[in-house]
Amino acid sequence: MDEVRADYISAMGPELGANFYELHRELVELHVLWQQYRELFGDTTDTVQMLNRTAGLFFKIVQDELWDSVLLGVSRMTDPPGTGKHKNLTVQSLSPLITDSALRMETQDFCTKAVAAAEFAREHRNKRIAHQDHNYLSNRNSNPLSGISRAAVESMLAALRNVLNHLDNRLRDNTVLYERFIDDSGARLLIQKLSKLERL
Repeated sequence: MDEVRADYISAMGPELGANFYELHRELVELHVLWQQYRELFGDTTDTVQMLNRTAGLFFKIVQDELWDSVLLGVSRMTDPPGTGKHKNLTVQSLSPLITDSALRMETQDFCTKAVAAAEFAREHRNKRIAHQDHNYLSNRNSNPLSGISRAAVESMLAALRNVLNHLDNRLRDNTVLYERFIDDSGARLLIQKLSKLERL
């Protein structure tokens, strides 16, 4: 990972490269979480039924925690570049570090789209996950949260990929297939072993 970080810094400069690298790592982790969620709860009803038979309560907790972790991660990556006197490392903090004005504007456009796509995640983070919004908890029917779906999460992640891959492509002639993480020891393996155990 040190070599990857050094490569980003070499191609993008010290501050932009170091910030980009940290956001790249965060986006990889988000895609790993989302892949685990999809493989456990999004592929087939047979898998979900098997998980319910095996340890329904436990896997319900895992489902909720993975879902909320992805929404929190998307929210963090699309937050404003500063909160009060504190700086945040988000996709919005990249554009000011870009010296080429055309590339800065292009990147800002991708960031604006990512922030708009992530509005659902931030609403859930602010009202339900990170905070306990009084109005929402007091009367959920009169103050409902916006609906969110797996398709919406896919769109949020795609918008974040677009930001990083656009900049990566322009400055390093490279893109990353964040959504193609290879899972050899995660949810897929667990499902295989549980299925085998059930057959036995």
